[in-house]
Amino acid sequence: MRFHNSDKVTVGLLRMTGKNRSYGWTLAGTLVIVCFLLLGGCFGKGTQEDTRFYLLEPMSGISSVEDTPTDDEAIGLAIGPVRVREYLNRPQVVSRTEENEILIDNFHSWGEPLDRNFTIVLAANLSELLATDKIIIFPWRKRPTDLEYQVIADVIRFDGELGGEVSLVAHYYIWDWDVQKSEGKDKRIGTWKTSFSRQTRDDSYEALAATMSELVDDFSREVAEKIKDISR
Repeated sequence: MRFHNSDKVTVGLLRMTGKNRSYGWTLAGTLVIVCFLLLGGCFGKGTQEDTRFYLLEPMSGISSVEDTPTDDEAIGLAIGPVRVREYLNRPQVVSRTEENEILIDNFHSWGEPLDRNFTIVLAANLSELLATDKIIIFPWRKRPTDLEYQVIADVIRFDGELGGEVSLVAHYYIWDWDVQKSEGKDKRIGTWKTSFSRQTRDDSYEALAATMSELVDDFSREVAEKIKDISR
């Protein structure tokens, strides 16, 4: 088919108009998306919340100079592993709203893994309660020979209500450090289950973390008394 010059111009305009319309719709759509993103960013800045971090803290110093044994008399301890249930061993602080309901808040987190923090605080507390510096914390690179006992714990529950009661439930084991598996002897000296509860002072996460630290203190005192009884 042959076109006259005027027909060619008409067809060319139609093609250009179609292309321009398509380009116009694409540009308009892009501008709308960009505007939504900018508006979302502006509104989001006003409501964004900073994450706060917490740590369990050891008890304050309680051992006296008179009670401090010599290096030869000090009890040597290996602390750990401390195993925490999976629902607790997460970055966020876990609280409890009802008996079977837990709350995980993304803006309130632990400063380090809870099982590690628990182990370190337990070791620090036992060092004070038993007046000893002969303590190693799991995992250890090399097995020392100058220790007497190993403390292992399984934390079953460690949470509570904001402004309410907080609980710690754990199984713990004290092993004879000198007994090797290859000897075919039972390393376990004793196995116990224990539980503690305390009331928080208010409904803040700071109060929750402080109360949880106090529960680790209670647990540490019980473990220390068991070690004293065993070593007599």
